[in-house]
Amino acid sequence: MTSVLVANLGAPEINRLGVELERRGVLTGYVRQYVNKHRGWEKALERAPGLGGLYSHTLGRRTAPAGLPLHKVVEAGVTQDMLAAAVGKLPLVQPRWRSTVTSTLRFAAERAVARVAGQRAVGADVVVASYGTGRYAFETVHRAGGRAVLSYPIAHNAFQRRLYAEEAALHPEFAAALPRIDLLPCEYAERLDIECALADRILVGSSFVRESFVALGHDARKIAVTPYGVDIERFAPHRRRCDGVFRVLFIGHIGQRKGVGYLLQGYELFRRPDCELHLVGDYVPGHEVYARYRHLYRHTPNLPQSDLPALFQEADVFVLPTLIEGMPLVVLEAMASGVPVITTTHGPGDVLRDGVDGFFVPIRDNEAIAQRLEHLYRDRGLREHMGRNAREQAARYTWDAYARRAADVVLAETTPEALVAPSSPLAPAGQ
Repeated sequence: MTSVLVANLGAPEINRLGVELERRGVLTGYVRQYVNKHRGWEKALERAPGLGGLYSHTLGRRTAPAGLPLHKVVEAGVTQDMLAAAVGKLPLVQPRWRSTVTSTLRFAAERAVARVAGQRAVGADVVVASYGTGRYAFETVHRAGGRAVLSYPIAHNAFQRRLYAEEAALHPEFAAALPRIDLLPCEYAERLDIECALADRILVGSSFVRESFVALGHDARKIAVTPYGVDIERFAPHRRRCDGVFRVLFIGHIGQRKGVGYLLQGYELFRRPDCELHLVGDYVPGHEVYARYRHLYRHTPNLPQSDLPALFQEADVFVLPTLIEGMPLVVLEAMASGVPVITTTHGPGDVLRDGVDGFFVPIRDNEAIAQRLEHLYRDRGLREHMGRNAREQAARYTWDAYARRAADVVLAETTPEALVAPSSPLAPAGQ
């Protein structure tokens, strides 16, 4: 029987895949960062005055997904992981310094996961790894004639670097809020490149990500597009308030990778007295570039997943004018909640149907955002119709569907071509 080792830094899609591999009886181990196994010391920490609440709302939330046996979960990089979480919560700390320190600690934790996975891969037939954790395990499994499957949740690292440089040149006024990928350790970029070269198959969440690889010379035939999923029980439509307010919602890191500058400009062009823009998420370093727009929106810091359904249920439209993504889960969560979406094709292009569930706008186009907001604002019937369509479309992208298809790729039970065939229920929108 095939044996599969999984290495993951915490990606939800790999958690779901691990459960499916366990269900099929092939999972031998699951290497990851810290996970709350409800051990005695963890229960004591949860009850500790002061620390208990902090732990329960941060690392304490990291529990193994249902269906993944705890004895198969191997932790690595726990110290670095916990320090990163602690630094991230330090008050009155300069944001860029905090970001640099937490990034350094997380890279160290990632290296620890990669090294432990390399040790545990001995005897495995297949290794599945989230990007950054697979190099040593891939080398180990290849020496024994096994296969390596890499999960890459965003556009290729070099493609990102190119796009951010282009963005900074085109709109320097927002450049400070872009990811500083140029500051990442050279060793990190080299590790990602080595993983891509070693992988026999690369799992990606969207056609956009696949094309970012192809643009850099990678063979499209080894890249399998498997869009991620959504919990359609948790995220469901709800009767919205009838208070006459048109609510525009954004959820994500408040930075330029997500196109926040263009959202703010577009909303400013569209703005009406009976409208509200709600930005939910943490600010990125350099967010001061948005200071002149602060009067336009209401802000809520990052919230746990359990709080998100209520936000979607209040919204009339969800907007994510992202520059670069893999497959943003928030788009499917909005759709499952019956909310029309305004977004770009740079990640969500496989799941949203333009003019059916919402609208695509070009990247960097604030006027297009304003026009689409105006359209939905004036036509409540269209909003409701698109919301129903969005819910029906999202129901085709459950986590179970993702896990089955991803496991098929891992176990080589289907061809790469079948994963993106027009007859597939997960084919790119418009086919």
